[in-house]
Amino acid sequence: MAFRSGFVTIWGQPNVGKSTFLNYVLGRKVAIVSSKPQTTRQVLKGILNLPDAQVVFLDTPGLHSPRDEFGKWMVQEAEKALDGVDVLLYMIAPDNREEEDKKYLNSLHSFTGPVFLVLNKKDLVQEEEARKILSRFSNLFPFQGKAAVSSITGEGISELLSEIVEALPPGPPYYGEDVISDIWEKDIVAEIIREKIWWYTYQEVPYGVEVRVEEFKDRGDILYIRAIIYVERDSHKKIVIGQEGKMLKKIGEEARKEIEFNWGKKVYLDLWVKVEKNWRKRPEVLGRWGYRTK
Repeated sequence: MAFRSGFVTIWGQPNVGKSTFLNYVLGRKVAIVSSKPQTTRQVLKGILNLPDAQVVFLDTPGLHSPRDEFGKWMVQEAEKALDGVDVLLYMIAPDNREEEDKKYLNSLHSFTGPVFLVLNKKDLVQEEEARKILSRFSNLFPFQGKAAVSSITGEGISELLSEIVEALPPGPPYYGEDVISDIWEKDIVAEIIREKIWWYTYQEVPYGVEVRVEEFKDRGDILYIRAIIYVERDSHKKIVIGQEGKMLKKIGEEARKEIEFNWGKKVYLDLWVKVEKNWRKRPEVLGRWGYRTK
């Protein structure tokens, strides 16, 4: 059989489990996850190498109606992830808002590749309920295939992967077999830190957090990393730092452990917290950080 390779975009509303699905498929964590919607902010490639194929997945920000300049940028990122890809996975969850999905599916009629409907979080519903959901959504768009999967238990994922590979064109791999993602080291570290902030501050500092890694130096036996955590309000800064610095220490400890696990060496992590008021609404700040809207 000819070797197959191609790009597969994972599309859908926030919090349907796109990043969790990608991490499960790759067998390791490349995308941060949380219970909060809009955790993923930019398109992230995850490369799955199989004996007969290479599948380059594109994890995308959740589709939503933007309320500020940064939200507009995230939606543009998701839309750009449709250009030039071979297959699209439209992912839903049992609690999806169907009216919203109708709107996004209507925008896909110009997409020429195969589109698969994927119900994630199958472990949360009974078999019969999963079939009903897939049947109902199948009426909204001419999907090439449909599948119910669980990114927690792995149920249904191997069968879905087989269908994806069959839909890819013959061709050589795009990346070396040792490459799992195209994300830069500094970006990986920033995402790890941001994930810990989201986990430990819960709903108190929801979306107005940005992490910029200012220094990343490999000093042989230790990695020196200096990062700035930007928040939108003085009250958020107090929350991230915590009483007597305890929250920031907790965030730093947990992030350092994961960075050390990923790099296999000791890490010195220097964290600072600064206020950049209303940064999500300010084009000049977004542009400085690489989030340029049209």
